[in-house]
Amino acid sequence: MKQLQWAAMAAILMMIGMNISCSHEMYSEKEAQSLYDSVSPVDTVDANHTWLLTREKTLMIQAPDSGGTQKIKILTSNPRLTGDAEVVGEAWASAGERFPMAVSYPATATELFAALVDDEGKYSIVGFNPNTESSIEFRDLLVDHEKLSYDPKPQQYTYCYEESYPLPGDFDYNDVVMRISQARTGEKEIRITVTLAAVGSEEQVSAAICLNGFKASDIESVKTVDSLSFNRTNGKDISDQMLMVLKDKQFLLTGQHGEAVINLFCDAHWATGDLLDDDFGMMKRKKYNVSTGTGTDYAQFVGRTVTYIVTFKSASELNAFSMDRLDPFILRMFNGGIFEVHQYNYRNSEVIYDYSPSTIKTLPWAFCIPKKDYRWPLEGVNIGFIMKEVHTFGAYQTLGHSFGEWAMDRTRALDWYEYPTQSQVF
Repeated sequence: MKQLQWAAMAAILMMIGMNISCSHEMYSEKEAQSLYDSVSPVDTVDANHTWLLTREKTLMIQAPDSGGTQKIKILTSNPRLTGDAEVVGEAWASAGERFPMAVSYPATATELFAALVDDEGKYSIVGFNPNTESSIEFRDLLVDHEKLSYDPKPQQYTYCYEESYPLPGDFDYNDVVMRISQARTGEKEIRITVTLAAVGSEEQVSAAICLNGFKASDIESVKTVDSLSFNRTNGKDISDQMLMVLKDKQFLLTGQHGEAVINLFCDAHWATGDLLDDDFGMMKRKKYNVSTGTGTDYAQFVGRTVTYIVTFKSASELNAFSMDRLDPFILRMFNGGIFEVHQYNYRNSEVIYDYSPSTIKTLPWAFCIPKKDYRWPLEGVNIGFIMKEVHTFGAYQTLGHSFGEWAMDRTRALDWYEYPTQSQVF
């Protein structure tokens, strides 16, 4: 764990995280909250913040009566006019079928496009406003049964974590950075592509994905493209001595309540693919892709990518599968236990281990950024500092488009991640 500047309050913070019962004289949650507030880079956090930069919506799709099995894609832009359209939802449909379909899209979007793709790969496309329209019929086509110059790829999200939970971190959100997308590649199959993009942690950190709403018993199999694994690097599997956080190397895990969980990696440093000396779980841990320089403590690497092929026993639920159903989380050892670090909307999840989720209301320990090339802060650089509406420093501090403004008001600056301070991001 990164060194904290607030060692004087460590004892109280540990009690918060471990939910230890204390007498009133020994512990005050109000006092503990004030301590968290004193180190937060934002002095006034929106009390009703959801910390979501995406919206989820269920559309009612009406497939045309003609044709056979068809694929429905929801796109971020019109691919006939732009070269950067991305897929934010996919489903399979029979001719004439009417069915609900879940999508997850950036909160800044005011227009999306529904595409019907036939078995020849030809597109028929209509536009719609996702904030006001819920029913999609393929009339008034913008594109009518045409081949496109390219097939849009699934939107990639960037997930950024502070490892220090339940203690406050240094708010650079680069301890683990992953880019993740998911695609519907068969009536019973999805593919989840994960790129490990940065590791700013100094300690062993693991990662997994919970498929919310699905049990492990719903899954037929999990394998990977080309049999790749983050737990295998330079032809060598991670040793059993290093299985201290995630203790199993198989791809499909079962959560405490039967949840379907995909094991990403047991050790983030091992997963980078660097040449590391494993001495019974002890090794030199550098920080990767969080500094513009290299040396004893810092290194750079080309992000490693693994695609997981998840085959379900039934297709009945997959039209409702959107990115919001994915809960990627990291795990780390702390104070004799193992803690999970989730996005705010899954903050109370205890998927693999029992621990006491923190009740402190400050900035969350993880974010999902709906941007494939999001640039995370350099090591030790605050994501965005704001006090009394005065912007002083941070990786995202552009007035009108700052992280701090969004933290203070969940309806403002929803595009803050598009405005980095160039010298302070990787």
